[in-house]
Amino acid sequence: MKWIALGIVAGLVLLFIFAPAVAWTLVGLVVLLIAFVLLVPIGADVGYVDKEFRLALRVDGFAFKLFPKKPPDPNKPPEEKKPKKEKKEEPKEPKQEKEKKPKKALNFTKEEIVEIIKKAFKGLGKFGKLTVRKFMLHYTAAGVDPYYTAKTFSYVNWGLSALAPVCGKTFRCKDVDVWTDIDFTANWMTVDTELSITLRLIQVVRAALAAGIGVLGVLLKRKKRLKKEAELAEKNGGPGPDPAQPGAQTPAAEPVTEEPTAEKTKAEEQASIDQVKNQPEERNDNNGDSNG
Repeated sequence: MKWIALGIVAGLVLLFIFAPAVAWTLVGLVVLLIAFVLLVPIGADVGYVDKEFRLALRVDGFAFKLFPKKPPDPNKPPEEKKPKKEKKEEPKEPKQEKEKKPKKALNFTKEEIVEIIKKAFKGLGKFGKLTVRKFMLHYTAAGVDPYYTAKTFSYVNWGLSALAPVCGKTFRCKDVDVWTDIDFTANWMTVDTELSITLRLIQVVRAALAAGIGVLGVLLKRKKRLKKEAELAEKNGGPGPDPAQPGAQTPAAEPVTEEPTAEKTKAEEQASIDQVKNQPEERNDNNGDSNG
C-alpha cells in the first residue's frame, strides 16, 4: 500500500513536470468527484404501512428498495443445488494460549471526560438541520375499554402537539401528513407511519471535523499533564501522587538500616564477654561492703 501511494505521487509529479495540462485536468476531475460525493443528497425511506415494514435507500432522487423483497417468480424453475464436497478432517494442533497483556488504563480525569462530551455535542451542533421529505402518521385509538381508549387518544394528541415546535426547529419538513382518530368499535389500535430523510455527506464531515478538533485539544492537554506527572515522578524517585485524586499523598520513605559489618560484630561480642566477667567482681565488692 505504501509503494502504491508513492507511485501515485511520483506519477502526479511527473505529469505536472512534463504534461501540466493533463495533470491539472486530472486534479480538476478529482475535485469535482469529491464535491459531487459531498454535495449529493442521500437518505432513507422508512415506513410501516398496512402491517408491513418498508425500507429503501435514496441517492439523488433514486430509490433502492430493500424491504419488502420481491416475491420469487412461481414460473421460474428452482435452481439445482450442487452437492457439497466432503472435507477431510485434519487433526488440529493444540493452540498455545497467548499471554494476555495487561490493559493500559486510560487515566482520564473527571474534568477531561466532561470536556470531551461537551466538545462532541458542540461538534454535532454544526451538523445543521435534517431535511424531512415526507412524514406521515395515521393513528387510530381503539381498545376494549372505552375509558382507556379515550385516555390514550388524548395522551397521543398531547404528545404530538408538544413535539411539533421542537421538530420544527430541528428538522426542515416539506410534506407532513398527521392525523389521529378514535374507534370505539375496534379492539386494536392501528398505526401507519412513513418517514423520508435526506442529508449530505458534507454535513457529516463538518460535524465530525468540529467534534474531532475539540476532542483533539482535550487529548493534547491530557498528554501534557501525563508528561508533567512522569517528570515529577522521576525527580521524586517514585510513582508520585495522582493529581486526579484529591487528597493524594506521597508514600512515607522507609527508614534505612545499616547492615552489620564483621568488625562491629567482633566488638559487640568482646564487650558482652567483658561485661559477663565483671559481673562476679561487682557482686563480691557489694557483699564485702555489706559485712563491714
